[in-house]
Amino acid sequence: MIRLLAISGSPRRGGNTDLLLEQVFNGARSKGAVVNKLIASELKIASCNGCNSCMKTGNCVIKDEMQDVYPLLLDADYLVVASPVYFSGVSAQLKSLIDRCQAIWARKYILKIPLRGNSHAGKLTNLGIRPKGFFISVAGSHSGSKVFSGALSTIKAFFHTLEVDYAGDLLCYGIDGAGAITRHPDLLEQAFKIGMSACVPPCTAGAAGRHSQTDQEDCISGRR
Repeated sequence: MIRLLAISGSPRRGGNTDLLLEQVFNGARSKGAVVNKLIASELKIASCNGCNSCMKTGNCVIKDEMQDVYPLLLDADYLVVASPVYFSGVSAQLKSLIDRCQAIWARKYILKIPLRGNSHAGKLTNLGIRPKGFFISVAGSHSGSKVFSGALSTIKAFFHTLEVDYAGDLLCYGIDGAGAITRHPDLLEQAFKIGMSACVPPCTAGAAGRHSQTDQEDCISGRR
């Protein structure tokens, strides 16, 4: 059974980012996926202190709730990360979680330890598939897709470190004010389909789960 891990980076419960993520849950559950949700702002996670201890052991010395997050990140078949855009990047709460994955980076690049316990260099999940990741983001700015460039760089680096294939994104600009996303049912529908695509067999998931750049330019305006 597909295991989907969703990480909400929004510090505001019930906001536009959360509403999109809820549709992802609904889509995944409709296909029988096991869904697990992490709310970054509710986790007791300290910031990375740059001590570099993980370079020797592959483990972080800070004993907080991030220790419970590491196995969830590596066990997921499908990872969906959602965040509003703040100052051209992801939220501070999500960035702290990502920064604490320096320990995983150290395992992979410094210590050469496979991230997952299988015979394929740690790149496959327990189902024998390469994990896939999707990014959902909301910005109040009307300046177009360029507002997401900083957040995209962070998320793609995060996924790359986790050996998660970047499967696509849903980038919604010009969405400002509480509940504004509800005026764009097409975007909510796309979020639902993202969740459904998590349960598509690997041989066909690309067609169902990816959006071309042309598609993105059409859909992020909320007017598709």
